[in-house]
Amino acid sequence: MKILIVEDEQEKLRLIAQAVFSVPGISDDNVEYASDVVAAKRAIKRIRFDLIILDINLPPRPESRVAVGAGLDVLSFIKASNQAKAPAYLFGLTAHDDAAAAAAKEFSSPLWKLVRFSYGEEEWREPLREAIAYLQRANKPPFVSDGNTFHTDLGIFVALEGEELASILALDGGWTEIHVQHDHARYFSGNFTGRGGNVSVVVTAAPRMGMPAAAVAASKLIYSFRPRLVAIAGICAGVRGKTNIGDILVADPCFDWGAGKWLRNRSSGSLQFHPAAYQWRLDEALRASIRALGDRPEVLSHIRESFKGRKPDLAPRVVIDAMASGASVLQASSTVDDVRDQHKNLVGIEMESYAVFTAAEYASEPRPKCVSIKAVCDFADEEKSDSAHEYAAHNSACFLYEFAIRELVEERLE
Repeated sequence: MKILIVEDEQEKLRLIAQAVFSVPGISDDNVEYASDVVAAKRAIKRIRFDLIILDINLPPRPESRVAVGAGLDVLSFIKASNQAKAPAYLFGLTAHDDAAAAAAKEFSSPLWKLVRFSYGEEEWREPLREAIAYLQRANKPPFVSDGNTFHTDLGIFVALEGEELASILALDGGWTEIHVQHDHARYFSGNFTGRGGNVSVVVTAAPRMGMPAAAVAASKLIYSFRPRLVAIAGICAGVRGKTNIGDILVADPCFDWGAGKWLRNRSSGSLQFHPAAYQWRLDEALRASIRALGDRPEVLSHIRESFKGRKPDLAPRVVIDAMASGASVLQASSTVDDVRDQHKNLVGIEMESYAVFTAAEYASEPRPKCVSIKAVCDFADEEKSDSAHEYAAHNSACFLYEFAIRELVEERLE
């Protein structure tokens, strides 16, 4: 929820802010300030506020003196300019009779309210608190996009409601299941808490494996919750000789190993596949942050030790390199060799990441950044089994948690 307080008098601003912050759930992150008409217009161009608290007598510009009714220029801007992102609710406050008279007609809209402010009386506080509480109740996903504002720090996608979803929900997040109107998908909302603050998180699972379902689920997650970062978590196949069971693989680049064209060789008559491995790359700032975290052995040792089941003797490594997504489950070393031929640095194979990267890249503004953090559960060959699924899912989830509380909370993605 976003609130803009437009006020130039310091004592009045203090009392208004005091009333705003007395509403449960409102913090500094929810509120911005402007002290003149120009600053207010600039903020309204940038963000769609849920509530604007507007003084009627304001300086037109930072260097100007207060002018009676100048705050009404902000109303005119909201009504007439296609650059303005109109607020859901507007609350006018004035302590002066002349300003109240000037604003009475402009505040005739049932969605806007004009209230007389008094330093010595309390009558104006309760309508303001009621307006904020009402907007809080109405502030539910899918969130309206203004093209700039993210509503969630982290959106997590997992392939299925098995070990992958369970490993995320096992993290300390204070999870609650939430519902999006007209959407049958399941969403769980929570917060990761670090020393620097909280990370708001929403997680969803696709209804089935594969890239079509992943693309739809990720697109709905982005549209409904507007996350700053989308992360793909869960399990994958590793490339034998380059990875070990439990290693945490971060895709850079990520490509679709099934994209290309089948042609018949005119000489031999055999079919030949010509790949077209268009790639998505990891954001460089994300890559640097993940590499720095992955170079801390105490973090990886803690992740291994916190798993209570059967596990390898060595702590996992973080490997950032090429990963391939495809529509098929692989369980043959010859097929893995065919995929390896498409990228000499291939370290992992799975079924969803390329689709989620695509959903993030083609999302409407504001577009999230995207990262795939999966852990090796097998090698997609004839020895493939399910015995390491829980351990791999645990490693992926825990590393994502450590990354979120260390990086997102410090807003290094800005």
